[in-house]
Order: sequence, then structure tokens, then C-alpha cells
Amino acid sequence: MARFFKEIFSLMRWQDAVDILIIAAIIYWLYTWLQGTRALRILLAFAALAIFYFLALWFGFFMTTWILQYLWAVILVIMVVVFQAEIRQVLERISPLRFFLGRPEPLDKLVLEEVIRAGFDLAQNRVGALLVFQRNDILDDHLKGGISLDGRISYEVLSSIFQHRSPAHDGAVVIKGGRIVSVGCYLPLSDNPNLPRFYGSRHRAGIGITEKSDALALIVSEERGEISLAVDGKISLINNPDDLRQKLMTYLLREKREKLWSSMVTTNLAPKIGAVILSLGLWGFIAGQQRTEMLFTIPLEYRNLPPNVEISGELVNRIEVGLRGPRGVITHISADKIRAHVDLSHSTRGLNYIRLSTENISIPLGTEVTKINPETIRLRLEEVKTRSIQVKAQLVGKLPKPLRLKSVWVEPPFVTLQGPESLLKKVKEVFTEPVDLSYIDRDTKIPVTIDVNFPQIRLAANQPAQVRVEIKVEKAI
Repeated sequence: MARFFKEIFSLMRWQDAVDILIIAAIIYWLYTWLQGTRALRILLAFAALAIFYFLALWFGFFMTTWILQYLWAVILVIMVVVFQAEIRQVLERISPLRFFLGRPEPLDKLVLEEVIRAGFDLAQNRVGALLVFQRNDILDDHLKGGISLDGRISYEVLSSIFQHRSPAHDGAVVIKGGRIVSVGCYLPLSDNPNLPRFYGSRHRAGIGITEKSDALALIVSEERGEISLAVDGKISLINNPDDLRQKLMTYLLREKREKLWSSMVTTNLAPKIGAVILSLGLWGFIAGQQRTEMLFTIPLEYRNLPPNVEISGELVNRIEVGLRGPRGVITHISADKIRAHVDLSHSTRGLNYIRLSTENISIPLGTEVTKINPETIRLRLEEVKTRSIQVKAQLVGKLPKPLRLKSVWVEPPFVTLQGPESLLKKVKEVFTEPVDLSYIDRDTKIPVTIDVNFPQIRLAANQPAQVRVEIKVEKAI
């Protein structure tokens, strides 16, 4: 396997390197987007199943591969149902309309100061609050209820909204482009099981909206008088106004957000390296699964020959078969794993033309037949006949002097041969194995094997394989 991957990566082009980086970026983006959610666990389970499928395909577990292959259609439907909200968010994020409609205007520094002042004043007075800062993602699908406001952001407005006497104090305030667009909104709660138990619905709502979008959530705890900031499904405690100011400026002010590009490579280095390694392995496997073609020369088997019929003439015993399939499968196939046969049960006596097709070839799963040579074979079927043929002794060498040959007899003088009728007619006589006369110095009888040296002609049943050759000699005068 190491040699195979070495050969694959030796063929890498610069386009492949860019392709690997793009896939690695997508993998890392999905990881950071779903990190800490149940959706990530489900996605990892599907990924493990996919890895198991690829391993089964690689090692040739054909039954497992076949079952998993037909399960993917069901799994695809399940993924669409489970991740319908996430799929909608992805489509919203990659929608070309975002480039035409533009991004929301960043908050002004003076507005941020009003937010910071109101947040810490509410925390000091143990008044709960939840502020959501909309960035690029549209939040309408995630908000329930709420009152449209479109008002200016100020310390007085924010403080009054979250007072217990206010009808909108239990909901969230949504801020977009430096203005309050709605109040009293209800947000989706986070289903992250790793959150601390003392987090109430306000904290889970703030984290939940950041899991489903790129929004920021500023959370003021009524019980503990603490301020927290949630970003990308992660929450951090804010210790002082300067800390809050620094983070809000980083995420919400355009000139500060542009500085984030410098830290894109250095932050979260381990997940990024893992995404590159996973993308590299995925590319190597897919490159190894590119379809390739190989030619094999295999024996041709003839089955179900009708009774009392034989094939006469030249016989095609081997054919050439071309197979196409994944490189990782094709390179591990040997000729003995491929079978070719011809069914003669419906053939008739005389000349037959049989066209070979994929039905005549048994191949491993995951491959397909691309070539059969020859495509058509010609067979002549003839009735099997028997015939009595004279047996003659085949004599070699010379008798020792002064002996000479007096007579040669073969017992039995005739044997019965069988074979295709047209070939049997051409046989006039058969000979024994050679008998060397140079070793004979008297009358003798020698058992000798019959040499039937004719293709497709053989001794009939119950015929002796040997005859007795009687040789008589005399002295020359």
C-alpha cells in the first residue's frame, strides 16, 4: 500500500495541491462551525461509515461494499433531514446575493461605548440582558416573536429595554448596522451537552444563535452579575470594560476585523493540520480509485456439451478480456479471478457461430468488461463414431548380424477408435510405440503401448491400451 500511495503522489500536479487546500479549508470550516454540537457527532459517525466503506472497497470486501453502496441513498436522505437547518445556513452563506447586497455597516466606536456602558451597568445592578450583533448571516429564520424597532443605540434605550417593567425584557435585542432592529426576540437554544449546568436559557440562547450563524451574543447574567461574549458557539467571560471593548472592536469594527487575516494560519493549528492530512489522504484514495483498464488472457471453458457430440477442428482455448474499474481494485486482480465459459446446451450438429458477451465472463465486483477478443468463436460439432482400425508395429533400428526379420505379428491386429466422424474417416491405421530391433537376438513377444497420434481420436471404451508384438527372426544365408 505504501508503494501504491508513493506512485500516486509522484503524479501530483499543482492543480491537485490547490484542490487539496480547498477541501482542507472546507473540512476545517465544517469542523469549526459544528464544533461542540450534536450535529458534529452525527457527521463524524457518517464519516466513520464512509471510511469503513472505502476500506472495504480497497481490501476487496465485495459483500460489505455492496451493502454499504446501497445504503448510501438512505443515508443521504437521513443527512438531509438531520442537517436541514445547517444546509440552509450553508446556502445562505455561499449565496451570491450577499456580494450584491453588501455587508452590514460596522458599528461606530461611540455606539460600542454605549453598549459597553449599558452592559456593565446592567451587570452591576443584576439585570439580565441578551444582545445579538448581526454580521453577515441573515437571522430572520432563527428569530421568533420580537418587536420591530429600528431605533438608535444608546445607554438609556438599552437600560430601559431590560428593566423588569419592560414587556421585552425576557427576549433578545438584535443590533444590525449600528441600529436596534428588533427587541423581545426568542432565539434557538444550544444543544451542546458540554455546557455548564448553571447556564440558564439566556446563556443557551446566546450560544445557540452563534452556533447557527456568525452573529455575536453579549450575555449579562442576572444571578451572578457577569458579562459573557459568545462567538461561533464558544462563550468567554468578560472581566472588565477594556476586555469587552477589545473583543467587540475585533469582531465588529471593519478596520480591526481586517487584522484577523494575519492570525488565520496560526490559530487552531492542530485542527488545520488535521484537515490538511485528511484532505491529503482523501485525495490519495480518490486518485487511487480513478478508473483504469487492464487486459487479461484467460482460459475459455466449454460447458453442457450435448451427448454423443464432440467439437472437431481447431478449438479456441484462451481469450483476451479487458476490465475497467478503480485502480486500487484492478491492480490486485489476477487472471485466475476471471472466468470465461460457453454454454453449448443449445448448439446443434454442424457449424456453430457463438458470440461472446459479458454474460459469458465472471468478473470481480466493482469492475466492468470493456473488451472481449475474439468476439465470436466458430465451432463444429460432430457426432461421435467408432471404427475398427488395424494396428501395425513401429520398428526402428537393425537386427544384429547375421539375423534377419522373418515375420511380425500384432495381437490383437485391430482396435476400436472413437472420435468425431470426419476426423475418424481420415484414420487408416495406428502404430505402436517404437520397437528397437537392435536388442532382439531371438524370437520374442513384447507388450507395446498403442500410439494414437491423432487429435481428438482415442481408444474406445474397453479397448486395450497395449498390444503384443510377436517378432520372429532367422539367420541370413
